Amino acid sequence: MTDGSSLARVMTALRRGVPDRVPTFEWEIDETVIQALVPGASLFDFVEWAGHDGVAVFADERKRYLNPTTYLDEWGVTKVKTAEVYPIAIDAPIKEPGDLARLVAPDPRADYHFETLARAVDRFKGEKAIIFQSRDGFSIPRYLRGTEELMVDFVQQPDLLRSLVELAVHYNSALAVRALELGADAIFLTDDYADNRGPMMSPRHFRTFILPGLRQVTAAIHAAGAPVIKHTDGNIRPILEDLVGAGIDCLDPLDPLGGMNLADVKRSCGERVCLKGNVDIGGALSLGSPEEGSEEVRACLRAGMPGGGYILSTSNSVMASVRPENYAAMLRTLEQEGAYDPR
Repeated sequence: MTDGSSLARVMTALRRGVPDRVPTFEWEIDETVIQALVPGASLFDFVEWAGHDGVAVFADERKRYLNPTTYLDEWGVTKVKTAEVYPIAIDAPIKEPGDLARLVAPDPRADYHFETLARAVDRFKGEKAIIFQSRDGFSIPRYLRGTEELMVDFVQQPDLLRSLVELAVHYNSALAVRALELGADAIFLTDDYADNRGPMMSPRHFRTFILPGLRQVTAAIHAAGAPVIKHTDGNIRPILEDLVGAGIDCLDPLDPLGGMNLADVKRSCGERVCLKGNVDIGGALSLGSPEEGSEEVRACLRAGMPGGGYILSTSNSVMASVRPENYAAMLRTLEQEGAYDPR
């Protein structure tokens, strides 16, 4: 058992131990849900109100707005804001291999990337787990080339793909290590590899091009003394063993919409990796009643709690579609039923 602090609770779970109770925190929380439940609150205020055991923060980036909703990010990717917290990329800067030589990558250790992290450290260090969100080897190439073009590159331009992955691995490793130096307790790697049907690339191509990068970034974070939480939505069953074998410490979010069953994954992988998730945002939390949301939380606790190594959260993030009253019911149910027997 842990000493009962939120930080100890999360770190014990990430080490596949048994904390005093199941911890919880979210990858991301939509502002509309925050304001519905705690009007006027910041993200950090909401984390306090919700009793989260950790807080996840993104790297800050510089943007150049083209109009009120469209901007260029610091890699030169054109993005559009949406009703959700996630922007959509609509244009990629690398149209052909020669463009890569002209790309000026941001400095991963620049201070401006860590301003939100610094505020989190000031407020929560030593009390709650501070989880910094980085990436591994897939998202940066996907944004720089565009998803469709990158999928073709797996077959037609493998050398370009390898160069893009190498760039991403170097950048994300340095970004994560600097965040740890500045006070982060763990790293979230947030590259999504799959949709609800399965991985975006074949398992063979994943193992050839993407998995080595995940291993490298994970190794760099471990060398800096911190655990790795790997986030990827969708149906990851064809590459599940690859992900666990890459050395990650925790797998998130075990997406029910992708057919990922927490009980099944717990039986197959629970002794090797902490599991995080998987209260369905596509079901009860967005479409059901508070009572239905509470029952789904109970099902997750029954599946995830035995033996420890479990963090309860939504099956992706607290998106705008999540009914605030249902998320509040989720938190209440965890508080009431998420404690381990002290014996």
